[in-house]
Amino acid sequence: MLSITEHEFFTACDDDKAHLEAHQAKMWRGLTKGWQLFFAISYLITVVVCFICNVAVSKRLDWFWIVLSALMLGACFTNLPMLVKRERWAVCLGAATGCLLLLLLVCRLYTGVPEVMTGLGVTAVCLSLFWGVWAIRRFYGRHVAVLSLLWFSAWLFLLLTVIWLFVGGTWLGRLGYPIAAASLAVVWIYFAVGRWLPVNVWIKVGLYFVLTAFLAPVGSAFGEWLSGQPANPRPGVYFQWHRLLHPTEYEWIPILVFVCILLAAVILLAVGIIRTLCKKHPD
Repeated sequence: MLSITEHEFFTACDDDKAHLEAHQAKMWRGLTKGWQLFFAISYLITVVVCFICNVAVSKRLDWFWIVLSALMLGACFTNLPMLVKRERWAVCLGAATGCLLLLLLVCRLYTGVPEVMTGLGVTAVCLSLFWGVWAIRRFYGRHVAVLSLLWFSAWLFLLLTVIWLFVGGTWLGRLGYPIAAASLAVVWIYFAVGRWLPVNVWIKVGLYFVLTAFLAPVGSAFGEWLSGQPANPRPGVYFQWHRLLHPTEYEWIPILVFVCILLAAVILLAVGIIRTLCKKHPD
């Protein structure tokens, strides 16, 4: 009733900090309302002008729908956040997702270019990755990392399939799926070591180094099997350590990298094993 704070009432002095915060809050509310009003008027003027121009020039509405859907997409980031009170970012990004897909669809109908449908399909699949992870976190809440990785694994094959449906070719079963499966296998092995292996961090990092070292020769052998052509360098070259004593051109570089990573892995594993034994037998 007195328009004063509790601090001012009990101490009989001005609460400058509270007044400053109230003034700043009032200024911020005025700024956001002005921002919202500015964009709303700008969108309205743009819609009216484009509507009149499109009808006057083309005698019908065609490119106007592109402008309208683009403005709707912009409003999802300028005006909508100020209107939504709960689940703000999810609602705004969800509306933006729908408007983006609508914009691509309208562009396809207006231009008649088939490639736009490719962009629409790929965009829809890419956005589904984000929304799938969000749904797992929002509605399930447990085992988020495992379920998200499962969804990513399925999503990768879905993305390749959608691309193949638009571009065609024989690459999907011959190259696309095998490379995706091999890449996901590596990701899952790293994930399993870090999440489920009951060892200390030194051993885990050492195993990561071992896996990283053997990615090169195993990947080289996989490439040879997949393409039917010899890889460069060949898989067996990584184990010809005698070449380090007589280096020729650049052949010794991948061997040196392979050996250094393996050596680091051995050191880390040894430290991890020693620390584990010390905990089990402190005496």
